Amino acid sequence: MIDVATRRVCIAGATRAPNEAFMAQVGRNLTDADDGFLVAHRKLIVDRDTRFTQGFQALLTSGGVETVFTPPSSPNCNAYAERFVRSIKEECQGRMIFFGEVSLRGRSGST
Repeated sequence: MIDVATRRVCIAGATRAPNEAFMAQVGRNLTDADDGFLVAHRKLIVDRDTRFTQGFQALLTSGGVETVFTPPSSPNCNAYAERFVRSIKEECQGRMIFFGEVSLRGRSGST
């Protein structure tokens, strides 16, 4: 998530297979009244990925946040997020050397 006004970034969660339960927890975390990233925000712009289910949208709505979907095949409608991802790929991954899948996961090899 990116707050366009402040450029503050929030990594909402990471998993290999985001299912509905995972996304529900992300929605609860984002709209938490005490420290949720979306507190005092009215809208969240998302692409048309299937992980943004009706349940996820309902959680955001109950937290006072409207989900706005970008048009199909239009990355320029979410240009800030697209640019952030591109910067991470170019600036960070180019400076790291990975030695197999275990190094991508961390020391223990777990996810």
